[in-house]
Amino acid sequence: MSDLMTQETSANERPFPRATYRLQLNGDFGFLHAAERAPYLAGLGVSHVYLSPIFAARPGSNHGYDGTDHSRLNPELGSEEDFRAMIAAFQENGLGTILDFVPNHMGISGASNDYWLSVMEWGPESPHAARFDIDWSSPYPGLTGKVLFPFLGESLGDVLESGGLRLAFDPEKGEFSVWAHDTHRLPICPRHYGALLDLDPRCTVLAQALHAAGRAGADKPIWTELKRKLVAAHAEDPRFAGGIEAIVSRHNPEKEAGRQTLLELIDRQFWRAAKHNLAADAINYRRFFAVSDLAAIRIENESVFDEVHGLILSLLEQGAIDGIRIDHIDGLADPKEYTLRLRDKAARPFYLLVEKILAPDEELPESWQTDGTTGYEFGNLLIGLLVNPAAGEDLGQIYENFTGRTEEPEAIVHACKRAILSTMMAAELEALASRFHALADADASTRDLGRHSIERALAETIAAFGVYRTYAARDGLPPEDRPRIETAIAEARAALPDLEAGAFDFIASILTLDLRESRPSDANAIVAAACRFQQLSGPVMAKGLEDTALYRYNRLIALNEVGSEPGAPLVTPDAFHAANAKRLEREPRAMLTTSTHDTKRGEDARTKIAALSYHRDTWERAIAEWHELLHDPRAPLDPNEEYFFYQLLLGAWPGQWRRDIRISADQLEELRGRVTDAMLKSVREASVNTRWIQGSDAYEEALCAFIDRAVSADPANRFLPAFRTFEARLFPDATFLSEAQTVLKLTVPGVPDIYRGAELWEQSLVDPDNRRPVDFDLCERLLKADPPEQFANPSGHGKLHVTRNLLRLRREFPELFARGSYRPIAEPEDAGSRIAAFRRVHGKEELIVAVSLPPRSSASDLGTLIAGASQAPAFQDVLHERRIDRGDLAPTLTGQDIVVLLART
Repeated sequence: MSDLMTQETSANERPFPRATYRLQLNGDFGFLHAAERAPYLAGLGVSHVYLSPIFAARPGSNHGYDGTDHSRLNPELGSEEDFRAMIAAFQENGLGTILDFVPNHMGISGASNDYWLSVMEWGPESPHAARFDIDWSSPYPGLTGKVLFPFLGESLGDVLESGGLRLAFDPEKGEFSVWAHDTHRLPICPRHYGALLDLDPRCTVLAQALHAAGRAGADKPIWTELKRKLVAAHAEDPRFAGGIEAIVSRHNPEKEAGRQTLLELIDRQFWRAAKHNLAADAINYRRFFAVSDLAAIRIENESVFDEVHGLILSLLEQGAIDGIRIDHIDGLADPKEYTLRLRDKAARPFYLLVEKILAPDEELPESWQTDGTTGYEFGNLLIGLLVNPAAGEDLGQIYENFTGRTEEPEAIVHACKRAILSTMMAAELEALASRFHALADADASTRDLGRHSIERALAETIAAFGVYRTYAARDGLPPEDRPRIETAIAEARAALPDLEAGAFDFIASILTLDLRESRPSDANAIVAAACRFQQLSGPVMAKGLEDTALYRYNRLIALNEVGSEPGAPLVTPDAFHAANAKRLEREPRAMLTTSTHDTKRGEDARTKIAALSYHRDTWERAIAEWHELLHDPRAPLDPNEEYFFYQLLLGAWPGQWRRDIRISADQLEELRGRVTDAMLKSVREASVNTRWIQGSDAYEEALCAFIDRAVSADPANRFLPAFRTFEARLFPDATFLSEAQTVLKLTVPGVPDIYRGAELWEQSLVDPDNRRPVDFDLCERLLKADPPEQFANPSGHGKLHVTRNLLRLRREFPELFARGSYRPIAEPEDAGSRIAAFRRVHGKEELIVAVSLPPRSSASDLGTLIAGASQAPAFQDVLHERRIDRGDLAPTLTGQDIVVLLART
């Protein structure tokens, strides 16, 4: 492994995509559907198709992140032949392929994950037990030697009483299972089959054979052979089949005796079935965040790694794919070890991205040998640039006046993280505290540290963490992580002055791995404890910040996105340039995204909401008027969530619905449904007035009624006309910001990704809304049509035209965009406006991009600015497809606030 850890892969040998196009595959849009769109994607100008997960997943999955078998393609997407046809279609059109891959977890609910079913069947003896991160020694009552199965709708007793648990025999596989809610299969251990068959004399012959198998190991062929005999006996002997039926009937939960017999059988298994909410107290397997039906796998185990990556590495070796995007890299025990192992085992160089949320002062470690992140930080950088910097104080005051909320965003985040640790992830915190306490108890100098004190200190330290996680591993702690740990420990100490200082000292010594020096014999346990802390701090940050705080702090929700920091300063042009220059230097292949399957709102919904920052006064008057029109004093909404709703509706209001367009009742009803679903998800995530579990029906009914009043085709609805008037006033600024976002994304250093359909208006809301079908037929027609006169075309054609022109420019001049320098163009000190302008130069090719952001003082500044920055005699105006001589720059560009020019000398 030492050679692996020191291996250097030459970045120059890896593929360098010009631009990617993300496709979301599912049962309605599979391999052959994607193949049909290859000519369109090539015509648009991208170089690679970026596919959502393609491996076997739970039946009906619409995203693929709940995979059940990494060694098989998802049959719902098509056959292997269909997959090969898709890859061939891509390659025939000059397109490569990048796959989204999930090495952290698998979907386990239902009956489709054979690995997990084996673990349920055989417990720690299962040949696949080492694949999953399960604590078989859980101290929780009734869980020692078992794995929790927290998927019952009610308590075990109530589900038994209602018949929601039943014993069944599968005549095709020769297996007994308990079925929960007719959905989840809970296998009976074959060692109990003999006792079951003893219950009917017609089955005693095979019962004896099963008893004789005794304590044979789970991996012994005798069990497979005995199941085959059960299948044969059931098919060939009617008396035996009748005996099986009678045995199942004796466990009938409709009768008291049957319920008791079934309960006794259940209690002997390697699983414990329980109501879903017990997971917060007793979960004993690592999960993806707090999602119990996504169980984490131990990818750090090399044999598990090899099993999981066999097919994807084969596809890479065959040339079927060119790159891999790693989902949730922070969930892995040692991300660096993982990425280096992946590089080492690959047959050829490949493009490697990791989904990683970076804090403002954090960089992706170069030692991981990746090509960059999936670009969340870029989306936040860009929207931070587009928001009016002069609006911050006014927007804050409007927000406080309307909602009454005055909490600082940092305090909100901290409170949300603490709440996550005391509720949905309490079991993980308790297990972590037990691990740390065991280490404390093993040494006389720390033996007197109480477990409760350690748990309190751990919770406060996690809540104080400013990054998702640190990266302590067997090879040590990266130097940049030490100050992060020290800062979190200091803040936690200050928050809990009554707690024994030694608890914090002890925790710090584990997180920094310093304790290894004084206790070398415990080195492995110390690293394991630090690793488990790191695997918890990330999910707590994700759930506390992304999934809770970003639905509570609603001052301007355009800024509330995956990877954002509530209350963070807006982005100046200088900061924007610095980030782009650093990306070119460190990670020129990093992905640039503005919409993904994870974003809370699509890119054009965000720019629409961001445009509010240029209309503060009218916004304040509008929301006051809207409140009066919609408010019901008998069922009031939380003003903070009402404020959120107005922004959400503005973001979702389709660009096609101009004021002169009559909107049908069916169209309004579709929008109402989408907005209602998004609002319900948002308020449940916020967990203030309702929540996912034990929510408030009354509050949710009031919310739905509020939305019904707002988005109603009733002629008496006075809100909609007022709303549409305001939306029309906002639209020009919103479309300008959208064009600026599109142009900058497609010209700065990095690899831009187009999320499926986002070449038109992308105003999706939070998932699953952002996975709605795309009208690719419309996209193809618009691609072939004459360009519109302006970007703000209601159909989104203007955006598609700009996207196509810039993608084709990238195709024509790949080296300019891949390796061209990045030089900011300084605006004159007396410009009186914000201008983001830069030059990119490679050899004799020069690209100039300039965006004059509102509020601006002069429409002719850009021509003068460019003339002073470049000595080229003539330019190609990329957006307007015309030639401009140097002397004509100022007059020609008058009135043009977004400019993309190409010069060749």
